[in-house]
Amino acid sequence: MKIQAFCFLFSILIKCQAQIRQYQNLLDTAFAKQGGIFVHSKPIKDLRLDPDDMWQYHDFHGDYTGGDLDTVMLLQIIKNSKTIDTTDWRDKELPKYVLVNSRGETVLKKHALKKLAFTDKERIKFYKKQINQFNLTDTYHRNLYYFSRPVFDNSQTYAIVQWDNGHSGLGDGGGIVLYHFQDDIWKEVGTIMNWKY
Repeated sequence: MKIQAFCFLFSILIKCQAQIRQYQNLLDTAFAKQGGIFVHSKPIKDLRLDPDDMWQYHDFHGDYTGGDLDTVMLLQIIKNSKTIDTTDWRDKELPKYVLVNSRGETVLKKHALKKLAFTDKERIKFYKKQINQFNLTDTYHRNLYYFSRPVFDNSQTYAIVQWDNGHSGLGDGGGIVLYHFQDDIWKEVGTIMNWKY
């Protein structure tokens, strides 16, 4: 009996670790696409998803990718987005990014470089320059990214992440990107909506 209980608990532990790795892979995939290193610690709370706009998302995605979206899956995600997790991002979840609590915050170079744990001198030099540039840039113009936590369909094999980097200047805006879990990794399916400021 003890062996069966141990085996049961061990299988649950293995499954939980696999789910954590899958979730981390989704975050890494979604965040890397945008290219910024400064991320607001508070995730986006209000997603720009509306069931009345489902066909607009469907057509937008089709126009840019030539692909077709499963409307049942899309409706599940829209419904599930109403109860999104809004827990603050943690350093452990985003080891490759510098979390900031406000657009006006000064990033402490020593702390950020310690967290990023680079050993390559060129990378350290590059990130020091990025941190200096962020700190010296007027608060309103800082290139700070905001991300929602992923929202999944009912099968947990599709997910969306909304991002935004609204600030003054060129290229600011946001979007909602759809991902699919396939062959043990999360892959981008395409954007279902985007906007510019």
